[in-house]
Amino acid sequence: MLKLLYLSLILLLLSTSVSYAQSKLYLDLRSGVNHNQAEGAYFGKGTRPFKPYSTLRDMSFDEQGVVMLRLQMEEKLGIAAGYSGSSLAWAYSLQMPQKYTVNPFHGEWKGHGTGVYMHQLPVLLSKTFREINIREIDTIRHTYLASFRLDAVLGGGLNRLGNNCLDCGGVDAGGLFYDTIDFRQTIIVRRKWGGFLMGGVTARFYRLGKERLNLSIYYTQGLTDMLLVPVQYQYNSQRGATTLHIRGSGVSATLGVPIRLKTFGKTPPG
Repeated sequence: MLKLLYLSLILLLLSTSVSYAQSKLYLDLRSGVNHNQAEGAYFGKGTRPFKPYSTLRDMSFDEQGVVMLRLQMEEKLGIAAGYSGSSLAWAYSLQMPQKYTVNPFHGEWKGHGTGVYMHQLPVLLSKTFREINIREIDTIRHTYLASFRLDAVLGGGLNRLGNNCLDCGGVDAGGLFYDTIDFRQTIIVRRKWGGFLMGGVTARFYRLGKERLNLSIYYTQGLTDMLLVPVQYQYNSQRGATTLHIRGSGVSATLGVPIRLKTFGKTPPG
């Protein structure tokens, strides 16, 4: 059902182009990075000192590639659909409490992060809320030397698990200089298809009336558990366990090059 809905939105995007004057069809090629975290990690999930999210010492960034077909209507409204390849990742860490450490200075630290490949099929709606123009050089066509437009973006779509590293659980063990911290994780696949919501901001950069670059920063909220990752951990003589819920929630930033494929409607008179 979800896949049929996604295909219907693609057809809507293509058919809508004939209904709006001054519409432009773009192919956006984007690349950037994304950072995921386990669901609930920032709301006290887990038992201290175990932290079910990455810290500044082991930030888990992964590459992201995006191909989007975007219909821009009067440069103010946009609808886009396409494909994104990224990572469904998670990380965790543990700082040895002072009362359990054998280090004479401070408790030692250890972190672990991993992920699996994830396909995403997003559908996004955008609306310009801020525009900055620099030096008008054509008062008839209202062409500027440079322009900047900020778009609010909302949307959602489908996640699909890749077929790699689904058996990459195991032990991440080893003694530190004084202390010993061990992690043992397993990976349980809950579902291969899931949904997500997305929101953020896109900055579009124009020169001489043509869009040249766009920069997007999005937050994604997964709606369904894709993976469950039970983690057992031991630090010196102490033990603990928790289960991470991996939904694909996280932050991404991408830089895109728009390729204009077609312009619909009449241009202003010269």
